[in-house]
Amino acid sequence: LKSFWPELLNNTCFPLQSSPSASTTMVTEAAVVSDPPLKKAKTCAPAHATAHFMKDDVPFGFADACEAGAKGRQGFAVAEELMEGQTLQLTPIPAEATFEREGVELLDVRAELEAVGITEDNFDPTCKDHRLAVGSVLIRKAEQRFGPGKKGVHMADTSRVSGAAVYGEATVRDTTPGSSLRMAHHAFHMDKFLPGVAKFWNKAGKQEGAKAFVDTYWQHWKPDFARFNMDEVATATCVEKERPGLVNLWVSLTKGEIEQQPLVVMDKQSIELEGEEGLRNVSTVPVTFPGLRDTLTILRSRAVEKGRWFWRPKMRFGEVLLFSTTTTPHSAVWLKDAPLDKPRRSAEMRIFIVDDTCASSAQVSA
Repeated sequence: LKSFWPELLNNTCFPLQSSPSASTTMVTEAAVVSDPPLKKAKTCAPAHATAHFMKDDVPFGFADACEAGAKGRQGFAVAEELMEGQTLQLTPIPAEATFEREGVELLDVRAELEAVGITEDNFDPTCKDHRLAVGSVLIRKAEQRFGPGKKGVHMADTSRVSGAAVYGEATVRDTTPGSSLRMAHHAFHMDKFLPGVAKFWNKAGKQEGAKAFVDTYWQHWKPDFARFNMDEVATATCVEKERPGLVNLWVSLTKGEIEQQPLVVMDKQSIELEGEEGLRNVSTVPVTFPGLRDTLTILRSRAVEKGRWFWRPKMRFGEVLLFSTTTTPHSAVWLKDAPLDKPRRSAEMRIFIVDDTCASSAQVSA
């Protein structure tokens, strides 16, 4: 940990050591150990939630869909007038669900967080050193999940230009009123849906989408990838192949259980994402910051009818959702029949999974 994150040596938040227990309304946005058995969700009545989707008649690529820095928060927000609410019936993530089949699976990093001194009692989302510690744990967990012989490379995202994040620092969200950190995203989306990215830039296909995506960010990524001897072409190929390519690890950092605004993911088997039908189900829109013109792909309402919606009921501190950055739709939702004022803290990282040989050959999984 010390060799890769020297910033942690000068932290002022806590000593890194093992714990004793080892004017538009907008919709906003370690030590490697074996996972402990995840508790099965209690059998209960089906949960229902309100989620937001882009209206079917909003033009693809609508220029004013997102606003950076909305409501004084880091990140960006999606214009509410372009969205419409839908009621979803939520299904607990099956214990046998996998990243490869459903597009999502459950992991647990509570023990790893405790090993670097992070607990639900001391975690401070405003502390950079805490965010770096969480990031190091998530990268190691990704390598453990897809290894041996794999390396995780942190994808710097909009938090690099809106929040001054550094390599290895997890992006944290905090719904507590008054926080300046990112809020929860209430818009079903895929961060980097490659066919949508390609269409936005007047291209076609995953390969062109991957090239455009990497080209957009390369000015920010180049120093990060240099340490792994990876160039722009190798990075774009990694994204395009999706084996697994770019993954997202989303971890609950809420004390106790998440009671409101949980993350819900769509079973990727329940939506058509290929060809023209796939593009009709989404709209890829620009997200603009100073020095960066990014994109976000939002699901349209027409995709809801056949969807299957997964969640982790009463998700606890340290539990993780692993899903694809390029093919798994996801969003925060408002649970019905639950208090609206319960805060949620979480962190996420987008991580490239590359062959360990990339460090010397700049080649990716084929």
